[in-house]
Amino acid sequence: MKIRVELTEDLTKYGEGLVVGIKGYAIGRKGIWSRNNDNFITVIFDNSKQLDVLWKGLKIIDEDYLKEIEMRKAEEKIKLKNAHDIVVTYGPNGGFKHLSFECNNSHTLTGIKSQAQYYIDIFKEYDLEIKSVKKERKSKLFNELGKNTNKRY
Repeated sequence: MKIRVELTEDLTKYGEGLVVGIKGYAIGRKGIWSRNNDNFITVIFDNSKQLDVLWKGLKIIDEDYLKEIEMRKAEEKIKLKNAHDIVVTYGPNGGFKHLSFECNNSHTLTGIKSQAQYYIDIFKEYDLEIKSVKKERKSKLFNELGKNTNKRY
């Protein structure tokens, strides 16, 4: 993996010349931070400095990579036309819990709200049926005498 990127935040406190606008290549998860955290990626900058950088501090400028991502999204969008059994589950107070659906003989479940919204927007575009389910609040367990059996002693 080698993706052309541009720095969008000033990182001069981590290395000389790491100013906004400097370009480099994201080369994968090579450094200690990027190996342990998906939010980071190792970048070799044009001034030969290498640093683990947060993805949010970078702008992808690699045209070939961006085209490939757009093609993948378009292919995925076409496949999602066949989705069924779409269910959005909400908690007892109305908060988002997860989205699940079946598509092309596979089951997908996501608890990430932004990702779920991406799918929901596509499903609405295709006018697919989306069911909403609200989870009931868990009630305490009581025995016949009215004592709570859910307590730990």
